[in-house]
Amino acid sequence: MNPLISIVIPVFNSGEFLPETLNSVTNQTYSPIEVILVDNGSSETETIRLLNRLKDKYKVLDSGKTGVSNARNLGINESKGEFILPLDSDDLLATNFVALCLEAFNKDDSLSLVRTNIELFGKKKGKMIFAPYNFSTLLARNLMVVSSMFKRSDWNETAGFDPIFKKGFEDWEFWINLLQNGKKVHTIDKCLFKYRIRKGSRNHSLKNEDFQEVRKLIWEKHKKLYSENFVLPTETFEYKLLEDSLALKIGSLILKPFESFKLLN
Repeated sequence: MNPLISIVIPVFNSGEFLPETLNSVTNQTYSPIEVILVDNGSSETETIRLLNRLKDKYKVLDSGKTGVSNARNLGINESKGEFILPLDSDDLLATNFVALCLEAFNKDDSLSLVRTNIELFGKKKGKMIFAPYNFSTLLARNLMVVSSMFKRSDWNETAGFDPIFKKGFEDWEFWINLLQNGKKVHTIDKCLFKYRIRKGSRNHSLKNEDFQEVRKLIWEKHKKLYSENFVLPTETFEYKLLEDSLALKIGSLILKPFESFKLLN
């Protein structure tokens, strides 16, 4: 008998996108799947009406406007699946996402998490191909999106998503909790997850001072892990942002003609 997969979707004023997201779930080649929608304090009329209509088909919970961490925790705690897949209400799954993730778990029972590469759409298009996983690099920067599949048994060993991370990166901090102590991650080298970039999304619009605050929160919570694992500076989130910045690219183009003259040694 196939194990039940629980897909938990927090919803906040995203009625415009939710039907497309749900279609990507109902079109999965795998079954059985339970879908749990968690209203995270929506005030938009269209979203509220849609959630009321969906109550006949899905379990719809109300977390109040308490933040996405509480919404995810409520949905996961109320779910019944052996495997958990969080999904934001404007993102999409390839039709074989669940089937291929579960195939990986079946091949290696010691896995704790399966991630896939990402296709961006919306305000920005492209692909995100993740670097090879190791825990030290995870401490340096996030190595998977929230829509990665993990075991309920591992979830039960954590305190869930921490509500203190109201400004973002609660998923990054959760992965650190979930994957410490040498737990294994498998990567499906395909872009099976479609991540919508839209104006106003939390992580896309995170201000520098907010980013620093969140970064410090993660470090404060996990000082012991940071002391036990060497975090390579060039693998940090901040360094990667600098490396990819337009200014650095322009600077490299300006300096490149001089490299053959050894002027930079």
